[in-house]
Amino acid sequence: MSQLSLRCIRAAFLALAAGILLGISFALNRALGVQLRPLHAELNLWGWVTLLIYGMGYHMLPRFSGRPLKPVRLAAAQSWLAIGGVAAASLGWLIQTPLPTAGRILLAAGGLAQLAAALIFASLGAGLLFDRRPQLAARHLRKEQP
Repeated sequence: MSQLSLRCIRAAFLALAAGILLGISFALNRALGVQLRPLHAELNLWGWVTLLIYGMGYHMLPRFSGRPLKPVRLAAAQSWLAIGGVAAASLGWLIQTPLPTAGRILLAAGGLAQLAAALIFASLGAGLLFDRRPQLAARHLRKEQP
């Protein structure tokens, strides 16, 4: 599996762990659950689910399409943008109550980064799936992509 895929999958599992720990803390302190429920959703949906989809997509889509992922640098930038977006938005949810202005700025920046990352991923995936050029032989896909 490529480093690109592994980066996204590792970040997804870190978000899952943080989301689970946060959920457990809600059972112990209901007031905390009310305050940090958006952070919990952020970590589970954008962190766990979306980053896992990106990681698995970068592994599977080239194999399904029979084509290598060509703009590898763009895909690498997309992965860092997605991970940074989750981190910024999560921090924004965390500090929104004590520092509302900074929290809103981080939420906006994180949300925009996540949106950009999702659009880039969709574009890269569409480029693989809707390319009408002849497919490569399966032996070319066995080589790991960065």
